[in-house]
Amino acid sequence: MAKTVDAATMRQINKKYVTEMIYNQGPLSRIDISQVTGLNKATVSSLVDELIAEQFVQEIGLGTSSGGRKPVMLKINSSAGFCIGVDVQITHMKTVLADLTGGIVYKRIRPMDATHGRLSQGQLEEMIIEEIDRATHQAPPSCHGILGAGIALPGIVNYRTGSAFYLPNIEIENWDVIGALSQSFSFPIFIDNDGNCGAWSLYRERQERNLVFVNVGIGIGTGIVVNGQLYRGSNGIAGEFGHTSIAAMGVVCACGSYGCWEQYASEQALLRYLRESEDVPEALELSPNLVSLAVEQAATQSGYQRAFRTLGQYLGVGIANIINALNPGLVVIGGTIAQAASLFLPEVEYVIHHRAMATNKHVALTVAHEDAIVVGAAQLPIAHTLLQSPLAEV
Repeated sequence: MAKTVDAATMRQINKKYVTEMIYNQGPLSRIDISQVTGLNKATVSSLVDELIAEQFVQEIGLGTSSGGRKPVMLKINSSAGFCIGVDVQITHMKTVLADLTGGIVYKRIRPMDATHGRLSQGQLEEMIIEEIDRATHQAPPSCHGILGAGIALPGIVNYRTGSAFYLPNIEIENWDVIGALSQSFSFPIFIDNDGNCGAWSLYRERQERNLVFVNVGIGIGTGIVVNGQLYRGSNGIAGEFGHTSIAAMGVVCACGSYGCWEQYASEQALLRYLRESEDVPEALELSPNLVSLAVEQAATQSGYQRAFRTLGQYLGVGIANIINALNPGLVVIGGTIAQAASLFLPEVEYVIHHRAMATNKHVALTVAHEDAIVVGAAQLPIAHTLLQSPLAEV
């Protein structure tokens, strides 16, 4: 039996679609919105007037016209409220306070060591609560205050239930994240996989409707955008390319398998390549500064250069597999490894050229800015409260 939608519900759906259009594509005029959505001009004007009264949207002046009256242009009011983003990685936690368009007004990086269960679930919860609370007190006055906080996690996450099934390198399982954190705050908490957060942030930034974000840190995670929406798969865990096998009997992985891609193209792999090199005397460890220190040494030492080239070759193998499988319009490499792009990117491009098929050889490849994931996390509250489900399953 078909479900009926009452007028009030339909108006809220249309309002979110209008907000989403302005959020992603603004500045736009009312006539632009009407033409794209198919809503009549009176409905669009009424919805826009409501958004202006709520101070989520503002008029910014006149646009150009091909004839007749110049249209009034609209954009999101970035200072109407603020969102908090938290990017939980294995060696550090990054927290930002961002305005409604992703502009960062506060940022803090907190070193930590969560490898191999060294940080308990309770300790991690305390850290997140402390960092969100600290960011809350940095918020400037605004009409809507803090809309919410988004948390990016490195593992298998159910964004609908707010729980983390498994964070492989941290060794935390079945964690009710929102249940543990929400009672500490008056605003809502949202979670997602870090790859998804990065992919969504980059989609908004670049407006490429089919892209893959490859997050390379201690592990590898990916986020996939298909036709302007995150692709999650049937159970919400699509994108675990870091745990696809590239060596049938290779290095054992934290997930329990062997030869996983992240064991050959991540910070873990970089550390192993450096330790295997005869001309790298330092006793190196996984840390927030590993990549930056290795980049500095690579300026003069060949062992560091070789390690980055090897990493780039394996990174290229995995990306070529992704490109051949998905044929995206853009692949973006992010995470801590991105700061070493000049040392590994030529190898990645070389491997893709030889392993990708047909036009896949020419898929655009670039590097993300350092805050892509945490900005994406900060946009979760906006996506879940103001917009029309752009993060739902595809």
